[in-house]
Amino acid sequence: CERAHHKSRHERAHIMGKGKGKKGKGGSSDPQEPPHDPGWERSVENGKWDRPSEALPDASQWPTWGALRERILTNSVEITVTHTQSLRDAFPAEVVKLSPPNLKKMEFRGSPNLSQFVCSPVASCAALQTVDLSNCVSLQFVLIQSSNLEFLNLSRCPSLGKVLIQCKGLRSLNLEACDGLHTLMLWSDSLMELDLSSCKELRKLELYCPELYEDNIQMPKVKPLAPTDDPKHKPIAGLLLENYQEQQRRDADAREVERKQSTTSSVVPFTHMKV
Repeated sequence: CERAHHKSRHERAHIMGKGKGKKGKGGSSDPQEPPHDPGWERSVENGKWDRPSEALPDASQWPTWGALRERILTNSVEITVTHTQSLRDAFPAEVVKLSPPNLKKMEFRGSPNLSQFVCSPVASCAALQTVDLSNCVSLQFVLIQSSNLEFLNLSRCPSLGKVLIQCKGLRSLNLEACDGLHTLMLWSDSLMELDLSSCKELRKLELYCPELYEDNIQMPKVKPLAPTDDPKHKPIAGLLLENYQEQQRRDADAREVERKQSTTSSVVPFTHMKV
């Protein structure tokens, strides 16, 4: 009993004393690992990360926390970080680089400092089905290659200019209120409807979607130009002839000036002398 009691006291002391250094020779203390955030282990268990990215373990705070951070992200089924000033391009890029095998949903909705989102090549995040980047006011560029992505929400991203999507399973694409979109290239074997009515700056559109028919595409309304009279231009041959003749005149004038200068410089002035 006394031995068990001593062991129990030792375990309690180890838990309560976490963060206190062991005294070595000369009374110095070795650094101890800081306490873990309880949410880290819960995230690993339930496969969901729904807190700001800075709440993840940071290797700069403790050397082994880099591996712990990777463990949390690679075990995630859902990653949801929304309406966060601190979220920037680096965090989505980190997730794509790790390519969690079971990740089905990424949501970065309302992230004002996110400027681009790239999920490529096709093998990245192979299980991904849903991406929500709506209300990202600084988002400018999106590139996604995925075999399993079905739902993509890019609505209310006013700065979004270029979108490249190669997702054969994509069934829903929301581009509502993407006023600045000028380029859209889309490959999908499953998309059947597409609303581009609010994309009034659209200049380049390439759709490779066999199930998407013209009747199911809503294009932006374009104001017709006011009718104008056809301008009366001279025939192109006449313009070329005039330009040629004008050039010939300029060349002739230049040669005449050059000849006069040459003649003047070669004449020796004659001086009358009185005898």
